[in-house]
Amino acid sequence: MSRFLIVATLALASGSNAQSDPAYAGPWRNELDSCWSRPVSECNRALTIVHGGDWNIEYPYDSMPAFQRGFDNQADVVKGDFRVNKENVGMVMHSSPIEVYESINCFHKKVEEMTTAECEKCQMEITSYNFTSAPELLSWSAGKVNVMFCVKEQRDIPRAMSTLVESNASHRALLEISVSLIIQAAAANTPHWDEVYYIAELSTPADVQLLSTQPQAVISRCLLLEFKDWEKWGPTLSSDLALVHKMGLRAVGVTASNPVQATKGAHLDIWHAGFDVVYTYNLGNAVEARVEVNTERGLPMP
Repeated sequence: MSRFLIVATLALASGSNAQSDPAYAGPWRNELDSCWSRPVSECNRALTIVHGGDWNIEYPYDSMPAFQRGFDNQADVVKGDFRVNKENVGMVMHSSPIEVYESINCFHKKVEEMTTAECEKCQMEITSYNFTSAPELLSWSAGKVNVMFCVKEQRDIPRAMSTLVESNASHRALLEISVSLIIQAAAANTPHWDEVYYIAELSTPADVQLLSTQPQAVISRCLLLEFKDWEKWGPTLSSDLALVHKMGLRAVGVTASNPVQATKGAHLDIWHAGFDVVYTYNLGNAVEARVEVNTERGLPMP
């Protein structure tokens, strides 16, 4: 139960200062074939991804209300988790077995052993909200906001790819997968691998070099490169960021996972370090920093 209290404390802090702005609109919010797929030299807009939606104790992580708040409060991408259930349907669910702080009535059940109906009966945290399917999230997000799925299991990658294609969402959703697994999918000619976009996870400078040696067909699908623990990256950070931009891609820096530590200044540090996108755990602070950066760059609709 102590872990639940930690999550609840962080949830209370998350998104508390986020501001809705109906005027914040542009093609970069609901299609990837816009600023996201263009070189930074052609579109240098600072962009944001919000982790699990704009969640708090009332609107749980990975819930539809949290994703709605993410859209309302100016996220450019909402991130959810992806697992496949026993009916081969993608579900927006983080853990398997399900943790007690995620759902009390479904605690310790395994997503891969549950039907869609069973998953959707799980009550999230201490609310009456239920888990949703990936197709439902993609249907809701059309014309609103881009979606990113963190694929939790390697075995689920092919189904994640086909889910985006079946939902007509390959131009507005992307998959978070390690760069090595993307290369493996391409080498195996996994169905639909070249029809979807990726945020490629990078763990070391060697991963940047590895991607740079791949065929253009692979590189062009990796719109975003996520630098794990970017603060600890080392002396090659600047040259690796330059290589990312040379490939025509965008670099992603991640804030601290504690929303209290994900301050406005921490977000500014990421953009000022040369990153193009911030993967945030505090959307309100991310938006304040984004507005400041885009205003400095003279961009409309900052």
